[in-house]
Amino acid sequence: MKKYPKFSAARLDGSNLAYTKPEKHSKQNWSESCGSYFCLPLSSIENMNHRQIQNALSAYLDNELSASVRKQVEAHLRTCDECSDMLAVFRENSTKIRDFVHPAPPIKEMVMARIHEQLQDELSAYLDNELTPDTRTRIAAHLRTCDECSDMLAAFQQNREQIKRLEHRAPASIQHAVMAQIRQQAAQANVEKPTRTLQLPDVGQWLSDMGRWFLRPVTAGATGILTLALILGALYFFPTAPQYEETLDFYYGLHAEQLTDYPLNLNGSSLQPEEPVESNGDDELFLNLYLENVGN
Repeated sequence: MKKYPKFSAARLDGSNLAYTKPEKHSKQNWSESCGSYFCLPLSSIENMNHRQIQNALSAYLDNELSASVRKQVEAHLRTCDECSDMLAVFRENSTKIRDFVHPAPPIKEMVMARIHEQLQDELSAYLDNELTPDTRTRIAAHLRTCDECSDMLAAFQQNREQIKRLEHRAPASIQHAVMAQIRQQAAQANVEKPTRTLQLPDVGQWLSDMGRWFLRPVTAGATGILTLALILGALYFFPTAPQYEETLDFYYGLHAEQLTDYPLNLNGSSLQPEEPVESNGDDELFLNLYLENVGN
């Protein structure tokens, strides 16, 4: 078997050095182990400089260096602040990438999780028999295959039974308060409402107002018609003797003469005649004649 010299490997991106190949290995093993690496003689990195150490920091962080190369990197890091700061940045970026990258869940799992969540929201309505037949059948089929939803439904049933057994008695004070309110309402219903006092008008004032109304020129015609209607009605329903007809004629004449002698203004107050009317004792004569007719 042909012997191959001792080699060191570095990644194709040139970022770091990787490992040292053994002195003896087959060509096939070498190609498999190198893979995406290109190989360099070990003698070229036995004394690594500053640039080579920086290229090897990523492999050092991933623990992919040989023991001898790792010792060289660690010795250099103790004396070089620049390479130490670079290694710290590598560690920070590696942590961020590891926390940022999350594999996307399969679509099937996402859909099933959503369906599972919706079914759990409907378990209470399923227990209360408030769902349509199709929805109830779908949930029943899911419960036969899902232990989590079955346990949740059992917990709902248990909570319902516990709530039914709970009793909350009303405090004794509420009965006294209700009865006191009922008594108060009954007492208010029995209170008599104050009756309005009927106030009758003053008789003297009423007669005075009626007299002024009958003596107004505006209402004199209506008063005469009303009086005539009353008299005619009385004569129609209660026939009188002929002597009363003369009395009525005398009364009409006397009333007409009184209206002529005492005219009234529209305001209801009497006006003095412009020329004084002399009285020759006609009033006394009319009164005597009236009494004679009534006596007959």
